[in-house]
Amino acid sequence: MKKKPKANPNGANQYLLDPRQKECWDLYVNPKSETFGNATQSAIKAGYEPDYADQITTAEWFKGKIRRLNLLDKAERNLDKILDLPLEDKANIVLDASKFIAKTLGKDEGYSDRSELTGKDGKDITLLSEEQINTLKEKLIKEKKDKSSNRLI
Repeated sequence: MKKKPKANPNGANQYLLDPRQKECWDLYVNPKSETFGNATQSAIKAGYEPDYADQITTAEWFKGKIRRLNLLDKAERNLDKILDLPLEDKANIVLDASKFIAKTLGKDEGYSDRSELTGKDGKDITLLSEEQINTLKEKLIKEKKDKSSNRLI
């Protein structure tokens, strides 16, 4: 008797993604991939069984990726339209929404903010030592005890 392949060999669930999902998506959206734009072939190449690969575009994770890709595309179109509009309140709202979507969903396409955090006068941020953390904890515990004992009086 032939043993049936395991449908979920990586134990993926709502919290743990299957590595085949990333590989499938990368193959599907990469113009240099031989399976570019072909969801079924991308899924098979990523290691999915052919029966599941035929239905890959109905999988929630795949539909979510397509939805985000479409949102990013729409945000980019809105940004292009906004450049030609006269500045008015309505345009600012659409622009802000488009920038937000592009910045959050389009990180891999170059739409991201970079914030550098520094300490005083641009110097390195100093972190607390274990000793300083323990001292602060002790002070907080003592204050909490003092407050609760004052309530009893």
